[in-house]
Amino acid sequence: MSFYREDFDKIIPRPPYMWPNAKILASLYISKPEIIQKILPPPLEAGKEGIVLVFVAEYQESNFGVTYNEAAMFVQASFPAEQGRIDGVYCPCMYVDDDVAMIGGREIYGLPKKIAKIDLKKEGDKVKGTLERGGIKIIDMEATLTGRIEGTMGFGPTFSLRVFPSPDMEGLSLAEILSIDITTEPKETHTGTGTIKFEKSEADPLYEIEPVMNMAMIYTIGTPKMSRGTVLLRAVGEDTEKYLPFVYSRSY
Repeated sequence: MSFYREDFDKIIPRPPYMWPNAKILASLYISKPEIIQKILPPPLEAGKEGIVLVFVAEYQESNFGVTYNEAAMFVQASFPAEQGRIDGVYCPCMYVDDDVAMIGGREIYGLPKKIAKIDLKKEGDKVKGTLERGGIKIIDMEATLTGRIEGTMGFGPTFSLRVFPSPDMEGLSLAEILSIDITTEPKETHTGTGTIKFEKSEADPLYEIEPVMNMAMIYTIGTPKMSRGTVLLRAVGEDTEKYLPFVYSRSY
């Protein structure tokens, strides 16, 4: 045994990363753009429609040898690039029940992952997804499937904030806005009716991005695929201070 490993390609496999036969229950709803704007690190801007996607997923397979459950929130956002605005979604929070999945997602892609208890169950046309952390049921989703649809649903790239705290704990050494391409090749997609509820948690305030209008409940079995990430913006030194208010989700 050795802490030095020459087979580093096995330790850090190369993208794309894939999750065959993933089961995903998602709630699509509208929130207030002014609320979404408050949680977006600069220079991201909230979309006018205020679209929010929350999902609970079960990954029984992956091409990097890890199986786990996941839950996350994505909010509509855009990045004002020199060549033109890039429309996509920002991930303010993500949860998994496996430490390898947590470390990889945070260190490579800047996805703000935490460990939590996540469950997804389907019985007949009923699907239920829950996310629990610290004894609080942060997400509680229920859906009754009503029909099948064809095609895929896309929102553009996923934006994330990747940060590295300074070792003297005097701020950040580095802050980056990343762009990640995440797509799903569905085997089957179902629409449905249902509800999503958020229990109040000061440590995980998803409840603050409250629904104004529900759009759809969607249940998918397919293969999500994640590409390499791209750095859109990099800040170092004093330029990182403006990103400190957006790091709460990584601090506990």
